[in-house]
Amino acid sequence: MIGAIVAFLVIAALKFGVASAIGNFLNPDETAEAKAGDCIAELPEVTGTQEKSVSDAKVVTCTSTEAVYNVVGRVEEQTEAQAKTGKACEQYIKEGEDGYVFYNIAPGGKGYLLCLTKKA
Repeated sequence: MIGAIVAFLVIAALKFGVASAIGNFLNPDETAEAKAGDCIAELPEVTGTQEKSVSDAKVVTCTSTEAVYNVVGRVEEQTEAQAKTGKACEQYIKEGEDGYVFYNIAPGGKGYLLCLTKKA
């Protein structure tokens, strides 16, 4: 019985990747379930088309003093190239608002992007 469990874990580790599984356990993606209406804590300041890597982004309650950004939209199945253009978020950002794109996409893969505006 124990041998079967160990064999399953080894197969699962090979299939899903040990590094990925350990990385997700040690540094979970706290924005993975974020949706429109949620709020995100402070992120690094960027201007124009500048990008910055973030490892500690998190969803917070919108009444929290930590809440800096409103999630106004979420787009699934985006490539990194698509996310970098920000075009998928144009429908969620009102004219005159500064919009921000936050994404978590592995190189060569697909993932989600969050469309953000500064909290008033």
